[in-house]
Amino acid sequence: MLNVDEHSAVSLAVTSSHPPSSGRYSPPPLQITPHPAWLEQMLHSLNALWEAACWPSLFQKMMDNHRPPLKHWQRFLCEGFLIVENFPKYMGMSLAKTTYGKRPGDASVRRWFLQNLSVEAKHAEWWIDWMRALGVEPEIAFTATPRPEWQALHEHLFDTCRNASLAEGVAASNWAIEGITGVWSRRVEKSFRAYADDGIQINYQSMMWLKAHARYDDAHPHEALEILKQNVDETTDHPRQVEAAARKSLVLFTRAVEACCID
Repeated sequence: MLNVDEHSAVSLAVTSSHPPSSGRYSPPPLQITPHPAWLEQMLHSLNALWEAACWPSLFQKMMDNHRPPLKHWQRFLCEGFLIVENFPKYMGMSLAKTTYGKRPGDASVRRWFLQNLSVEAKHAEWWIDWMRALGVEPEIAFTATPRPEWQALHEHLFDTCRNASLAEGVAASNWAIEGITGVWSRRVEKSFRAYADDGIQINYQSMMWLKAHARYDDAHPHEALEILKQNVDETTDHPRQVEAAARKSLVLFTRAVEACCID
């Protein structure tokens, strides 16, 4: 047990080594850094699947100025609600694996998840606004049994974020799914306005989900890669496991979107 003098000395030493700051303490934001060799290899290996997930036929037709049948978009919005509604839950399970002050950069990763979750707060409602503009009643999405392809994607994301490593969960959800969403939403948002000719209500409210993702998702995949760098042990089989988690997300997302275009 410390006596009074010893306790005062310890307190003084602690105070002296950490002088008070004029501002509130905050972890620094994630900084983009050069990729290690294992990550460059992963990105190269997954490039074709990334492109395929960005441009399944529903999105590609929009880019080619061929409006897909409205019912294909209605199916996509109805089915995709499963992923949109659950996305904060996937991230919450990843957040639970973070630490604070235990290793370099961990507090910044924790803060990134919390900030990302605050942005996610309105996404389900914005998605519903998009659905309603296309004539899909929310109750249909709430009660419908998901198509197998969408259920498989959800189960993969949920299981990976819950039971696998932090890096695997981030690769599967924040890099793969959030990353490709930033790509296709930027391009689709502009061409989607052509559906106004079919009587669809194209306005600020109905387009909010698309506009928001087209705007802010640009940085997220790069930041997600920084989390991978901090949390992957490249001396083990971990890089292969992380790549496998991302690969499965990309494949399942492509299959899920294509399933909405089968009549």
